[in-house]
Amino acid sequence: MLEIPASGSYHLSNVRLHSSLTPGLAVTFDSDGFALADIAVADGRISSIIAHRQSNTPADAIDLGGRIVMPCFVDCHTHIDKGHIWPRKPNPDGTFMGALNATGADRAARWSAEDVARRMDFSLHCAYAHGTRALRTHLDSVAPQEEISWPVFETVREQWRGRIELQAACLL
Repeated sequence: MLEIPASGSYHLSNVRLHSSLTPGLAVTFDSDGFALADIAVADGRISSIIAHRQSNTPADAIDLGGRIVMPCFVDCHTHIDKGHIWPRKPNPDGTFMGALNATGADRAARWSAEDVARRMDFSLHCAYAHGTRALRTHLDSVAPQEEISWPVFETVREQWRGRIELQAACLL
């Protein structure tokens, strides 16, 4: 398994990048729109992208062997306050109305600050493990849930700062 630093400065060599991510890169792209490149990272951010072997590659560069490099995901429509209730309150018929009814019943019975925080945190761990960098969620904001979910969201957003950028929208 490749060891890529989580922060700091380093070089990634022999990576495949898609042309949509590298406008202006002077390189020949293959029929799938990919080209080999080298990426320099400084203080955790991309500082340069050049054609592979365009200049001397540092001896400590990490050779990705032609693996594809993509930007992190942005998940713009989620419900992290509703996730992970299926084992205790499944949607009985798989319909939207079934989901609304199951969620409403579960919310009334179980959605304490601790429960919401645990499920939000699990959702974010899953998203982060799969490459999400920004996430927008709807939060149930019907009384009295808004007094629970919004403060929990603010705490969770602070705990995840620097890993996933979080934004919430009111759902009535």
